[in-house]
Amino acid sequence: MARIMKPSRRQILKASAALGAAAASGPFFHIGPAKADKGELVVASWGGSWAKALREVMFDDFEKMTGIKVSDDGPPEAAKVKAMVESGNVTWDILDTDVPAILTMMKNNLLMPLDYAKIDADKLAKIPKVLHHSHAIGHKIYSFNIVYNSKTFPRGKQPASWADVWNGDKFKGARSFNFRGGIYPQLEFALLADGVATEQLYPLDVERAWRIYDKLRPLVTKWYGSHAEAIQLLSTGEVDIACTVGPRGISAKRAGAPIDVDYSQGKLAADNWAIVRGAKNPEAAHQFINFALAGERQAGMSKRDPYGPSNPDAFKFLSESEAADLTTSPANIKSQFWHGVDWWSKVGPDNKTEAERQTERYAAWMLRRI
Repeated sequence: MARIMKPSRRQILKASAALGAAAASGPFFHIGPAKADKGELVVASWGGSWAKALREVMFDDFEKMTGIKVSDDGPPEAAKVKAMVESGNVTWDILDTDVPAILTMMKNNLLMPLDYAKIDADKLAKIPKVLHHSHAIGHKIYSFNIVYNSKTFPRGKQPASWADVWNGDKFKGARSFNFRGGIYPQLEFALLADGVATEQLYPLDVERAWRIYDKLRPLVTKWYGSHAEAIQLLSTGEVDIACTVGPRGISAKRAGAPIDVDYSQGKLAADNWAIVRGAKNPEAAHQFINFALAGERQAGMSKRDPYGPSNPDAFKFLSESEAADLTTSPANIKSQFWHGVDWWSKVGPDNKTEAERQTERYAAWMLRRI
């Protein structure tokens, strides 16, 4: 997450031509059963239950429909992609990864621009525009949420805003926030805790946010390094409230852990499909992305792992109970906001993005307080 049978350039061109003929009425529509070996795609994702679901929901059916073999590999770390691209030995075609990684790779020219003309316009119209990036498109939606121990806080008595999380007098208990894990310092939540309205968050008032972050420090007993660690801390009761990925909390809840999620003021973000610069089968990669964005396919993934689909058509294939705990369900998405990719990816005079600048400041802030 070796097994790669590399097709020749001639095989790739023949496969692309055949696919183009099959798609004459639109971009990769109405694909018939496979008649011959059409080459191979390698998709790099983060493994685990998600990779298993990708095989069962996506890869096997795509292979049957197109004749294109799909292999999985990973993890899709930016350093690995950089080494491949710079050496000219690119063995991955598609990446399934998060916004910070996408931004880093875009900055370093490691990704191929997406050709949106090769993706079904009807699907694109339904996926939020904020997820349409020049070099990637969002498909798996998660959010940073207030995740809490349900023994400490029975539902109805849990913190329901970031102001509540910052209020250690009213909501007593240990907190955990991300240091290495997650999307940068949670400056948005600091501003929300200080009364800034969601629609007025960006551009972030950085200095104000850091002042409010200072007030959080005494309440945090553990700065977690991974979301798995955050869930473990909540499950054992070592902490009572965490700022972590809601779907992770839902998975633990379904497995019997005393954990629940409040979606109020959650920060929505996405894992994305992207194509590696120098990928050997870019036409088939676009075809796979188009296939994977279908509502029915995304619903199949959400049934196995409780991440929200980016295509709202997916909810046509989900029961009310299956949809209830998903980040992008109609009931949950309305109380959340989208991570401000444009602001965090803005490059300053020092040639650093806000993401890089604030992550460096976070490291220095932590060192001063350890």
